[in-house]
Amino acid sequence: MMLAGIAVGRTRIRCAIGTGPGDVHATAGFPVTSPDETVDRVTRYLAGQQERYGEVTALGLSCFGPLGLRPGEPEYGRVTSTLMTRWQGYDLVGAVRRTLDVPIVLDTDVNSAAMAEWSAGAGRGLGTVAYLTVGTGLGAGAVTGGRPVHGRAHPEMGHLPVARHPSDEVAGRCRHHRDCLEGLAKAGAIAARLGWSPSALGGLTGADLDRLPGEAVRLEAWYLAQLTTALTYLLSPDRIVVAGVLMAVPGMLAALRDATVERLGDDPGVTPVVTDIENYLLPSPLGGRAEILGTLALAGAALAPVRSE
Repeated sequence: MMLAGIAVGRTRIRCAIGTGPGDVHATAGFPVTSPDETVDRVTRYLAGQQERYGEVTALGLSCFGPLGLRPGEPEYGRVTSTLMTRWQGYDLVGAVRRTLDVPIVLDTDVNSAAMAEWSAGAGRGLGTVAYLTVGTGLGAGAVTGGRPVHGRAHPEMGHLPVARHPSDEVAGRCRHHRDCLEGLAKAGAIAARLGWSPSALGGLTGADLDRLPGEAVRLEAWYLAQLTTALTYLLSPDRIVVAGVLMAVPGMLAALRDATVERLGDDPGVTPVVTDIENYLLPSPLGGRAEILGTLALAGAALAPVRSE
C-alpha cells in the first residue's frame, strides 16, 4: 500500500510518498505560484514517483483554511475565504484528482499536524491529542480516535475569544475579531508591543530567540493558557502538543505550563492534568515535519473504510 501526501502552505507546497508517517520514501517542496501551476507541479512529481515506489492508493491533502470539508456540499474540496486571493474558491481536491484519481482526504494544516502527533509523534497511541502551533499565525487542531475533530465546519481555535490582560494596551491583530487569541498572541501582536517588525519576530531562530524579554514570554503564556485550559475542559485530551517558532523561545513552554496550572487552580476534576503537567503539555518531536507527515496519516485513514469491507 503506497500513500501520498500534499501540504499546501502560503509560500511553499510540500509532498511525500511512503507507506505512512513512519516510513517515508521521498519528499519534495516547491514554491507556491498560481494555484493550477502549483498543484500541477506537485502532482506530476508524485505521479512520477509511482514508477519507483508503486501505485498510490490514497492521498492526504492539507491546506491553510478556511476549507470546505463536508462532502456533498457545493464548497467541498475548495479553499474558501482565505486572504490568499488567488486561492479563494479554488477546487483543490478537483485539481489534485486530475492527475491522481485516488481516494483523497482533505483537512486543515493544523489537523494534519495533529494526525502526525497522534500517529507518530508525542501523542502516539493515545485516544485524544490536541496540537497548538504559534508563530506568524496561531492555530490548533485535535484528533480523537484516529480522526480529526470537525463537524459543521472545521474548528478555528485560534479565534477563541479571550480575556485581555489588564496591562496590554496594544490593539489586537485579527481582522475578524481583533481581540481573539490569534489577534493577541501571534507574532505580530508581540512585535507590536515590543516595537519590532512582525517579520523580524516571526523569523527568529536559534540563539536569536533569547531576544524576547521575560515579561513578553509571561504575557504570551498568559494568553495561550486560556486555550490550553479551554481544551482541557472541552476535549479532555490525553496530551496537548505545542509547536511553532514562539514555542521554541527559551522559557515559553515552562511559562505556559505554569500559566495553565494557575488557571486550572484546585479544581479536583482536572487534578490528573495539574499533577502531571510536564507530560500533558509537550513540545512536538516532529518539528516542521508534522504537517506533511500528517498528510500520510490522513491518507491511511482514507483507506480504513475500504479495509473493513
